[in-house]
Amino acid sequence: MIVRYYKNTRGKAVKLAEFYEKHEHHIRKEDIDHNALFICDRLRNAGYESYIVGGAVRDMIIGRKPKDFDIVTDAYPRQIKKLFRNARIIGRRFLLVHVLMGGTIYEISTFRAANSVTGDNNCFGTMKEDVWRRDFSINALYYSPKTEQVIDFIGGFRDLLKRIVRPIIPLRIIFQEDPVRLIRAVKFSVMINGDIPLLLKLFIIFNAYRIVTVSSSRLTEELFKIMKMDNTTEVFRKLARLNILRYILPGVYEIQKKSLFYDTMEKFDQDKEDGNLDLSKSSTLLEPLITDYLEAVVFYDDVANQTIGEVMESLKTFLRPVVPPNVALLEAIRNVMSKNGFKLRYRRSQSDKPAQEGDGSDKPKRKRKRRPKKKADANPSDSQSQG
Repeated sequence: MIVRYYKNTRGKAVKLAEFYEKHEHHIRKEDIDHNALFICDRLRNAGYESYIVGGAVRDMIIGRKPKDFDIVTDAYPRQIKKLFRNARIIGRRFLLVHVLMGGTIYEISTFRAANSVTGDNNCFGTMKEDVWRRDFSINALYYSPKTEQVIDFIGGFRDLLKRIVRPIIPLRIIFQEDPVRLIRAVKFSVMINGDIPLLLKLFIIFNAYRIVTVSSSRLTEELFKIMKMDNTTEVFRKLARLNILRYILPGVYEIQKKSLFYDTMEKFDQDKEDGNLDLSKSSTLLEPLITDYLEAVVFYDDVANQTIGEVMESLKTFLRPVVPPNVALLEAIRNVMSKNGFKLRYRRSQSDKPAQEGDGSDKPKRKRKRRPKKKADANPSDSQSQG
């Protein structure tokens, strides 16, 4: 490890960052996505700094295969866009650049300042300042493809080795700024097979109610991310213990206390490990969430009298405030039904129903009278010839 210092305004040497070498972090360059390396190289060749940051660095250090690679640079969004053909600038709160390569979207962000007097989230800064905009220390590690070093400004590398989830942003505001961090703290603790410090646990429990302010689309996105994790069961157990699950999925929170919900989840995790599931389909991710509800409520309550529409509405209420796509939910219902040997009927239209006496359906239909067509005027030439 190399420690670098800088001089403050008083001329005193102050620690800047720790630089971990290849034999310490064990990240192999050949394991990094080649498109991510290409993006970093192009930015660097254009005269800009470029690093892989966040979850990808964290995962590679602990021996996990990253699902995506985020890149950070000192180039501004418009400067980034000029370097890549398939690039577009997105976002309002945070300006980002998405680059499409090989069917995969790579996210590139610009270093941001730690604080802005105006409250502008797009106040760009330096790498050192950018660290303080990250949520947890284990996500604030930067990997340089050029030097193959991991750069750590705040002790995140040691936290990762100790399996500790430590917030960077002060506890009094971290969850006020973004309540989704409540979910992320739990996810990361399970991901690194670690624990959450007591003080952070208390703040999570006291701030769990803030989840209600998160949009349904973001909650749905976070839920699907959890369902794709290796140990989804443990994430749900922790979410329930820390009072978060009751705000993400109130229906699941109630049923998990008195059903075989966790048995279903453990089977789901095992199927993922065995490679038996297509996790790219939203319906696959929904199945373990709705299985116990369907078995406990719908199947028990005379399923023969249930239509697919009625079951859909019942499940939408059960899953709120999460709002999955209708097509995915319908497919998940069908899959669960077929596995349990049940069939749901569709509600027939009025015209398909048999006629009953006294309901007026046996009355003959009135025929619609057509208006007679107007006769065409006689040809004036004919009338003249006749005269």
